[in-house]
Amino acid sequence: MSQRREIEARLALYDDLSGILGAMRSFALAELHRVTRCAAAQLEVVQTLLAALHDLAPALSEPVKDTADIWLLFGSVRGFCGSFNEDVVRTWRAAGAPTPTVVVGERLAGGLGENGGHIEVAGALGALDAVAAIDRILAALDVGRQQLPAASGLMVCFRDDSGARCERLLPLPPGKDVSAVVLPLTLEPAAHLAEKVVEHYLFHALLSRLLCAIRVENHMRLTQMENALQHIGRSSEELQRQRNRLRQEEIVEEIELIVQERRGLG
Repeated sequence: MSQRREIEARLALYDDLSGILGAMRSFALAELHRVTRCAAAQLEVVQTLLAALHDLAPALSEPVKDTADIWLLFGSVRGFCGSFNEDVVRTWRAAGAPTPTVVVGERLAGGLGENGGHIEVAGALGALDAVAAIDRILAALDVGRQQLPAASGLMVCFRDDSGARCERLLPLPPGKDVSAVVLPLTLEPAAHLAEKVVEHYLFHALLSRLLCAIRVENHMRLTQMENALQHIGRSSEELQRQRNRLRQEEIVEEIELIVQERRGLG
């Protein structure tokens, strides 16, 4: 009897866990749908800004040679997303783990330790607060630039559908056929306008990478939740079989006891 009660207690615990995991899965699925739409729209914004930069290419300043790089790592705020953060750290360290480094996401920052010499930035829980996270990131990048003696480039490390990868955002890559580009007529001086477009491009390019990271994070979390629910389902079925078998044994014992009692009375 005690063993069957223990199994029933474990089954009740599994039911509670299934409810919690089911709620987490629903939340991850809803956020995945939301951030997927935002990421697609953001990608169109980045492409439009790239086209504008191409039109203003002759007015862009020449990139400074031999610049030091600031690194920006996009991690997760919440857990249950598999090897998301580990993949980012592994890829970053394979590139040499240079500093200064801005680390986005409490989970990733906690994995690097307190003495990593990095600048920690609170990440975004989802698409709705991603813009606020970019403002924090830009402020942290300004702090990182102060640690460098000269102009700096910007490398980002984030996770997309194919895995963690590094990408250069600054300085901008050289445009194609710049010599054939004719500057458009603008109310503002072309050089000033090009500088402002670069600022907008950096903001929206960072937002695009952050949304991509959030989308992949929630997809991995959704997979983790589904795998956990399947494991709990299999474990529950096995426990139910054990409980039924124990109950059958108890019934047999009760019948045998009744038979023995009747024989004793007879």
